[in-house]
Amino acid sequence: MRVFLTGVTGQVGRAIAAHLAAQGQQVSGLSRRFHPVPGVSEHVEASLGSEDAVDRIGLALPPSQAIVHAAASLSSDIHDPSISITNCLGTQQIIELADAWDVEQLIYISSIQVIGSPQHHPITEDHPMQPLTAYHASKLYGEHLVRLAQTQDRRTVSLRITSPSGAGTPGNRIMAVFVRRALANETLEIIGRGTRKQNYVDVRDVAWAVELCLRQRATGLYQIAAADTVSNYELAKTCIAEVRSSANVEFVPKPDPEEGIVWDASLSKAHRDLGYWPRFAIQDSIRAVADEQSHRHQKWDPR
Repeated sequence: MRVFLTGVTGQVGRAIAAHLAAQGQQVSGLSRRFHPVPGVSEHVEASLGSEDAVDRIGLALPPSQAIVHAAASLSSDIHDPSISITNCLGTQQIIELADAWDVEQLIYISSIQVIGSPQHHPITEDHPMQPLTAYHASKLYGEHLVRLAQTQDRRTVSLRITSPSGAGTPGNRIMAVFVRRALANETLEIIGRGTRKQNYVDVRDVAWAVELCLRQRATGLYQIAAADTVSNYELAKTCIAEVRSSANVEFVPKPDPEEGIVWDASLSKAHRDLGYWPRFAIQDSIRAVADEQSHRHQKWDPR
């Protein structure tokens, strides 16, 4: 199968590209700027917010049977026009491309945080929606567009992923910061009481979920997450243990606005319909981050 993947140079996109290519799929990719990505056989540079994006993609690449739409502006500034241009108009353009290519399946990468703050536990796909940022509002809009794009001959899926982790984790994310400080044997600082619990899904599991959607000819909405939630304090201690660091954990006198929030995503629907269950634990994700950082800075002994 030929699969067209947007956001191919991002953390999630790179993992999806590598995984699908390893499964024998022919992957073509899109990003605003070209960077070599393992597993991508063809690449086009284009901004999804540009009016000629669909024409440029169509001229550069042969039609694909499936599209995985992972590209997005991650801005949290409500005044940033890229949120609407890239995330909203961009998704409309992808649907236009899906129509032009008559694709069989369209998979949209969304975020569990479209719900806002968790009100019911565990969090299920029918949780009430009240996004707290313009970015998450745009992702919810994208989910609705993708649902409307489903036809008798085209299956559409939205995957609400939790916090992506593992290889490619941006340096300002809490896991990357904790790993970097642990590798340097520096104090890991935690605001508040460290009780906020996040769900860190390894990007390799996100990629596997995409494969399952393609294989199962899936439709609908699914949460894709790790098996367990982890508090900030537990994350810090696990990072120290995994890299065999002598670092300490210190609580700083600053309140955490999300103190006590628990992102306990239910996997019942994804497991029942797709056969999805996470294959990577938090320790695997931490080791992947440590491996990347050690190549840039210092060596560590994982034994």
